[in-house]
Amino acid sequence: MWDTLMPVEPSRSAKYYERGWWRKETFLDDLARAAADRPESAAVIAYENGVHAETLTYRQLADTVDRFAGALAELGVGRGDVVVVHLPNWWMLTPLYLACGRLRAVIATAIPPFGSRELGQVLEMTQAKACIVADSYNGIDYAARLAQAAPDTLAHRIVVGDAAATGAVDFTEFFVRTPWERTHPVSGLALPQADEVAQIVFTSGTTGRPKGVAHTYNTMYAATRAFSDIYRLDADDVVLIPHYLTHLAGSAYAIWMSVALGGTCVLQDTTDMGLLLDLVAAHGVTLVFGAPVYVMGMIAAQLEKPRDISSLRCLNTGSAPVPPPLVAQVRDVLKVRLDSNFGMSECGAITITRSGDPEGWAAHSDGSPVEWIEVRIDAAPGEQIGRLLIRGASLCLGYINQADAFAGCLDADGWFDTGDTARDDGRGGIRITGRRVDLIVRSNGLMVPTLEVEAVLGEHPVVKDVVLIGYQDPAVPGADLACAVVVPGDTPPTLAGLRRYLDEQRLSSRDWPDRLEIVAELPRNAQGKVLRAALRQGLE
Repeated sequence: MWDTLMPVEPSRSAKYYERGWWRKETFLDDLARAAADRPESAAVIAYENGVHAETLTYRQLADTVDRFAGALAELGVGRGDVVVVHLPNWWMLTPLYLACGRLRAVIATAIPPFGSRELGQVLEMTQAKACIVADSYNGIDYAARLAQAAPDTLAHRIVVGDAAATGAVDFTEFFVRTPWERTHPVSGLALPQADEVAQIVFTSGTTGRPKGVAHTYNTMYAATRAFSDIYRLDADDVVLIPHYLTHLAGSAYAIWMSVALGGTCVLQDTTDMGLLLDLVAAHGVTLVFGAPVYVMGMIAAQLEKPRDISSLRCLNTGSAPVPPPLVAQVRDVLKVRLDSNFGMSECGAITITRSGDPEGWAAHSDGSPVEWIEVRIDAAPGEQIGRLLIRGASLCLGYINQADAFAGCLDADGWFDTGDTARDDGRGGIRITGRRVDLIVRSNGLMVPTLEVEAVLGEHPVVKDVVLIGYQDPAVPGADLACAVVVPGDTPPTLAGLRRYLDEQRLSSRDWPDRLEIVAELPRNAQGKVLRAALRQGLE
């Protein structure tokens, strides 16, 4: 599995070290430093269902990491093994990330919206030794999902909550309450090297099966600096990100960055923006990152019930276009500047707007490149819009067990094709103009795995041909809903029937179509490819 990755070319690696974008230390060294220098400072403050669940100081976090590492060691987890974490934003995430690193194991993270089909693919691709899930969350029985999805190669199913119902290991009893650090001390174990794989982040499967993006400690460290360097964050800063912390944005900028700084990460497991503002006020949160729909929710919540959120000095958005009125609303209601960034799981933030940009620039630009990422727009002569190519210190090592897919995105000089088109914004930055793979991006920033859904719907008994097309979500500017355009067999399907079928095939409800259109045939070009643009125009 690890041999499917592509190590960074030595001269490029040397440059990254020389420029200080990479380092010899890892986040485990940062943890040890914070535990020694700031032992009673809060590392993690977690809320579950709106109620305070746990606070860990850096001393307690270091102790918990040792205990969790001992628990994993007792289960036979060691160097190179993969532990899949399929959890909401709960307090144990940060110590689990670090505990895997302490054993030189690799954490692979799967977002809660993944269905059992996707979870099964993740477990198979990574050959995971253990998987940790909640018993239930938001009405979904994750323990049963894991029991259904687990391949024979999975040695341990671990459940936070009622583990007995599915015969799994009880996380609280085994990890939290058992002092494994006494029988499995990790102090004598070698720390991971900075160029070892630290995390596998799974994409939303927009071009088929989810891709396992492999990041080292160094590529992830470089990614964290997009916020910490530009916003000049330090140990006194408090970060809150309402996105899933098992995706890149959450893991990089809430978990890894907070530890690198010796700062504080506040977690909430709901998307209640009123609660988010309450937590900003209560804990002096200084940085929030959220998709535009979350920022809109923050504005509505503040208008309904004003709070003292004067600690908030950094508000960044991404994952979807920024409506121009939103910038002014943020300034007037939240009393802070709104920045935007463009990033992807493969390398974190690539571009970001800054304080020196014109007023409201976040609505007109995706920002200028961070220092350690080169950006190139590959446009035809005379054209302004072209393919967006990147290379740099935060680019991942590839896709687990999908070497050809990653190699197909790289040219001989190491430029990575993002799959997006862009133009120059006029100030040395970029403006994303399109998604060449016709992504469907929900209001929460999550992307619908178009080809995967089409493949499953294509097996429906009354579906002769089908494509999934994105169309404007009327409730959220810049976000998409999904329409299934179907050529029927003998009997036209119904939207409810298609959804039931997808449910039976174990696809997440996040990926179900919101609309159904019946057509006699799909428009295609001379190469047989569906003319999606023509279909999209028909939905407007």
